[in-house]
Amino acid sequence: MKKFSTDDFLSYLKEEVSKVCKNNELDETNDTQRTEGFDRWIVNFFNDTNAFLDEDFEDAHIGAKDDLGIDLLLEDDTNNINFIVQTEFTGTTSKSKKTNINESKVNKFFDLHKKLMNTKWVTKHGNENAKKKFYDYPDKINNNYTFKYFFISTGNASSRTRELEEDFNKYYSNKNLNIQCKLLDFSRFKQYCDEARSLESSIPDVEFKIPEDKFFIKKLPHKTLVASIKANEIENLYRAKHESLFSYNIREFLGDKGQINKDIRETAEEESDNFFYYNNGISAVCTKLEIKNNIIKAEKFQIINGAQTVGALRYVEKDPKLEFLIRVTETKSVQTDSGINEKIIKFNNSQNQITDADFRSNDKIQLFLEQKFKAATYKNVGKISYIRKRRQLTKSRNVQNIKMEELAKIRYAFLFEPCTVISKAKSLWRIDGDGKYQDTFGNKEIITDSEFERKYVIPIIFYNDIVNRCNIEKKENKDLMYLKRFRFHFLHFYGKLKDAWEDKYKKIIDLKKLLNDSEYLDKFTEAAFERIKDKINDLYINEEQKDEYKNAPIRDMTINKNHLIPLEKKILASIPKIKF
Repeated sequence: MKKFSTDDFLSYLKEEVSKVCKNNELDETNDTQRTEGFDRWIVNFFNDTNAFLDEDFEDAHIGAKDDLGIDLLLEDDTNNINFIVQTEFTGTTSKSKKTNINESKVNKFFDLHKKLMNTKWVTKHGNENAKKKFYDYPDKINNNYTFKYFFISTGNASSRTRELEEDFNKYYSNKNLNIQCKLLDFSRFKQYCDEARSLESSIPDVEFKIPEDKFFIKKLPHKTLVASIKANEIENLYRAKHESLFSYNIREFLGDKGQINKDIRETAEEESDNFFYYNNGISAVCTKLEIKNNIIKAEKFQIINGAQTVGALRYVEKDPKLEFLIRVTETKSVQTDSGINEKIIKFNNSQNQITDADFRSNDKIQLFLEQKFKAATYKNVGKISYIRKRRQLTKSRNVQNIKMEELAKIRYAFLFEPCTVISKAKSLWRIDGDGKYQDTFGNKEIITDSEFERKYVIPIIFYNDIVNRCNIEKKENKDLMYLKRFRFHFLHFYGKLKDAWEDKYKKIIDLKKLLNDSEYLDKFTEAAFERIKDKINDLYINEEQKDEYKNAPIRDMTINKNHLIPLEKKILASIPKIKF
């Protein structure tokens, strides 16, 4: 895919923001409302580029006043990652991108961690939403949550302002905190969007030096360089190419996990002579590898293992003695879903269980579901585009995008129980140990049309209905904002109520009408939603009285299976009468 030119990106932003404003009845000519349109688009952008995010703007938005200097908070509960976002929309003209970003504003945002660790400061200066979202920030920090601070602006950052990103990353890394800072001004945001739009367009060609007489070449069957490389060479490479070096890396990019990076840094600083022997180094693939003397040229170069090493060495003082192992294999292809690339990536990352979801994307059941959804259409859901790969392009016009990870949660909650999809989501695509992959997706290679509709499509339709109703409740009463946090509980009990209604009234709820008749669907879901809402509200009110501001108890309620049996008894104690 062709990269954006400056004019193309300006037009793209203008079109996207305009579209969001129109869909949400916002006045584009009003600066405040146009900025809200940009923030809404940012939420959509994060959802599309992060497999485990599914946030609404209303849930992510902190508020217009007393927002603690934060516009958005997006929470990835699967990987315990929180994205803290501050935006600055200067417009979509060629003049707007030249607007200088205020250095002190960026500094203040990246330094927010200190203030958020002070709950008294949060409760004093934050609005009600901010208090609930950040009251438990210290607990999350102490429990190894990762926080990613994104300052996103359509203006221009000076070199000094850009240096703040690296300064703060180094500071937090030295403090052994799982905090990462990212400054995206117009040019870097354009690059970021380019990388998100196309995997191949983000893969760079590189050139670097290796020490003489410290390498050898394995020519067959795949040309491979094995060498000792100076740490400075890789640091310079990262500064020039940034995240594009890691597009193939299945693990979260530079996912600092505290002790790992701390150990790498300490070894590099204290025993630089021995670092080569202690560290596993990095592995990379490329489509073309050329070696001339000690100069390496590699086309479509990707580091597929060693992100932790590269991340840690960025914060180590330059040391000419610091060397480590590098292996680069020429594979001719940029594809990762088959052939030699797939196996190189798989076996280089096999020690990390978090790669399972990516490797499941090519299973027969996933390929089958992709084609099944592609061929199906129902009036109550329309067309569904099944996104089985992390970087697979999404379709937005009159199509509902369903990520593999999202379908896993929806289906498992509907068929089994809702707590696991919140507390142990990774088990849904794991096949060993506590893995529930076969339960989540089934183990049949062929699924009948009836089974597909009952166990895959109906849960999606019910889920959509629940999210819509939760959003309506929230608009009518802000105290009901928490309801969406229980969406998987609603989904689970929709199924329970359907079975109980059929059992009590000895009548089958018509599957075809649930799929295609909106009035028929609404009669069932309205009764089910109101019944479940009342009982969940009782649970929430009783628990919430224990602590006015903490958000953590809501999560505790959603993952605590001890609540399920009492809830089910109360919900099914009276089966609502429905006149279809």
